[in-house]
Amino acid sequence: MSLTRKIKSRVRAVQGWVMLNFGRATGNQHLESKGLAIRPENDPGRHDEKSGGTFRN
Repeated sequence: MSLTRKIKSRVRAVQGWVMLNFGRATGNQHLESKGLAIRPENDPGRHDEKSGGTFRN
């Protein structure tokens, strides 16, 4: 994985974490669910060793 992809992935993870916690703190369910969906653990398009290329075209 290139350095730029690693940085983008980390930024996306942090963004999701911030949205999730900010949504919880303010009681905004939409923001909370959006933050949960944006996290890399919940991204169905993510390719890693465990997926075995399931989502490849």
